[in-house]
Amino acid sequence: MLKAFQFVQQFRLSVEIALLGLLASYQVLALHLSDRLGTSMTIPCLFTLLTGHHCWGCGLSRALWSLVQGDFLAAYRYNPAIYLLLSFFIYRGIKAYSTNRKK
Repeated sequence: MLKAFQFVQQFRLSVEIALLGLLASYQVLALHLSDRLGTSMTIPCLFTLLTGHHCWGCGLSRALWSLVQGDFLAAYRYNPAIYLLLSFFIYRGIKAYSTNRKK
């Protein structure tokens, strides 16, 4: 029973990582095409569409794109939480890598 539980946990973690990677790849590609073509393909914020106010997540895509381009100050201006989220994902990645390597 324990082996089945471990397999499910490992599968769940790999699915989460794959989905996050896919979403991040889509956002980076959409922002790159937006810069090149001048058209927006990004995922709209439902909270902003419904209320007209920015949520705490607004600006994260632009902040991520600024980080990819190396503009750290602009990333902070778009959304200061990008550094907190980036450190969290780096931690999760290192933790997942180290647990997979031990096995």
